[in-house]
Amino acid sequence: MDAIRIIAGMKRALAAAMLLLAALACGEQPKEKPLTVPGEKLYTLKGKIVSRSATDNTLQIDHEAIPGFMEAMTMDYTVRGAKVAQLPPDGARISARLHATDNAYWITDVARVP
Repeated sequence: MDAIRIIAGMKRALAAAMLLLAALACGEQPKEKPLTVPGEKLYTLKGKIVSRSATDNTLQIDHEAIPGFMEAMTMDYTVRGAKVAQLPPDGARISARLHATDNAYWITDVARVP
């Protein structure tokens, strides 16, 4: 008799766990961040793709100086509006639109240039 109660309790617990898992799986997916935001500053970035991270959707770019904003350097940029795997290959010269706010920066419109 006790074994039957234990098994029945385990079945209820398993059913509850499955319902919880299903509810979490059907939850809202993370939204993509917008390509532009109010108050941002826009710059043209020119440089060469050094490497990429598909996991973080970032490109490491060795870029020229951006007048009035940043000296020439190599740094990582989050890409919005495209997957880095679909962008020009490492070593390619590119231009992109750099978006900057007081607390974030990212690039869009990455294109290969001659």
